[in-house]
Amino acid sequence: MDFFGPWELAFVGVYLVAVLFGGWITSRRNAGVEDFFLGGRSIPWPAVLLSITATEISAVTFLGVPGTGFEGDMSYLQFGVGSLLARFLVAFLFLGAFYRSRCVSIYQYLGDRFGKGSHRTAAIFFVVSRINASAIRLLLAAAGLSVFFGVPIWLAILVFSGIALIYTVSGGIRAVIWTDCIQAAVFIGGGIAVFWFLTSEIGWGTFWSEAAESGKLNVFNWAPAEGTRWFSDWNLFYLACINGFVMTSAALGCDQDLTQRMLTCRSLGRARWSVILSGFLGIPIAALFLISGVALSIWLRTEGVTVPDDVGANRIFAWFIAEAAPAGLRALLFVGILATAMSSLDSALNALSSSMIYDLAGKRFQKNVLFSRLGIVVFGILLAGIAILLADYQESFVWLGFKIVGVTYGSLLGIFLLGLTTRHPRGTDKGNILAMVVGAVLSAILLALTEAEIIPLGWTWIPLINTVITFAIAFSFSSAENERPPGTTAAE
Repeated sequence: MDFFGPWELAFVGVYLVAVLFGGWITSRRNAGVEDFFLGGRSIPWPAVLLSITATEISAVTFLGVPGTGFEGDMSYLQFGVGSLLARFLVAFLFLGAFYRSRCVSIYQYLGDRFGKGSHRTAAIFFVVSRINASAIRLLLAAAGLSVFFGVPIWLAILVFSGIALIYTVSGGIRAVIWTDCIQAAVFIGGGIAVFWFLTSEIGWGTFWSEAAESGKLNVFNWAPAEGTRWFSDWNLFYLACINGFVMTSAALGCDQDLTQRMLTCRSLGRARWSVILSGFLGIPIAALFLISGVALSIWLRTEGVTVPDDVGANRIFAWFIAEAAPAGLRALLFVGILATAMSSLDSALNALSSSMIYDLAGKRFQKNVLFSRLGIVVFGILLAGIAILLADYQESFVWLGFKIVGVTYGSLLGIFLLGLTTRHPRGTDKGNILAMVVGAVLSAILLALTEAEIIPLGWTWIPLINTVITFAIAFSFSSAENERPPGTTAAE
């Protein structure tokens, strides 16, 4: 198949050059390790807003969410209600404490509040969950590239990883944020273009009538599906809201990947604007890709297009781009896949390296940017390896990502909430470690039991259960030691 014409290849080339050039330009401004990871705390908040949006969207949204709309309905948006509310919690509870502590890694706050054990354990939990979740994002984007060019998926993974490594290693967080702005514009434009094309082909009135008649426009599920119970149907509105609230609170408040860029803003007020407005931008974008999946299902039916049996929901949008989209749209969507893959991968690599340097490696590694760049390379190789190992996974990548981080996110959120909402003497270093480990282990067991259908429990309960268990166990420990109150540092 002649995938691209000359001008389309030129379009892809211009995009790649712009991203790599942006990384090179920003690399010239780095003045040290902290500057490499926080950009001198001087990044404009609109750029941070776009960067948060770009990372949250990821290849899972660009390729996976249309598959969710294709085989289901719009009920994925239920999670957005709780997600939006969580951003206010993060803005007014978490960020204030982080800015007062002047931390580079947010887990340093736990070290100030409780001790080194809590600090390092939380960092390890972050590293484990972020590596696995980012590997899934990388895998989904690579699967799309594999479908396009008929190359082995391992080769596609290496291509994505290599491109992201080049500018992330050189430019640090500045390169991540400013290239994310380019990438956000690209994949938002791609989403609008594909929805416009599909609905134009179907007919605006035909699309809405068929989508409504088939139930694909359903957003809210108020009662359990037939044959399920209130506790086992994970897609109920109230449970989706709770899960969205817990997961977003943990992602934006306890995950260095997303929280790190908020710390690059010039002030706390600007950081708060960036995280709150990201919800008002991110939810419509998710809706755009969901409804594009709905439109794709109707378009295939009305056009009589037959999809190969081996193309599941994870790959249906990639298949459409490669086999059915017109040439110009195909080039734009292909660049959109590149954008979403790299916007998720670059930030994860930077955050993982910053956590390793400031949380786990020791102060001697904080004196040379070389170690920071080396950490990015090491994590890039690790992420690529895990993505290759998961290449044969067939279920929805959207829900797989939620399930994996749900095991550790609840533990992180429980400990951060303890530190932010209580004072001395509640919480001890050893008690926190025990609480986090118990919460994660119980969550993993519950997830395994629900996946095997041994217990009738929806997986969306698990992060909430984990948060409550972790908080309760840690709260039960108290110490007479002179521990610092929330939001303070050793200097204070």
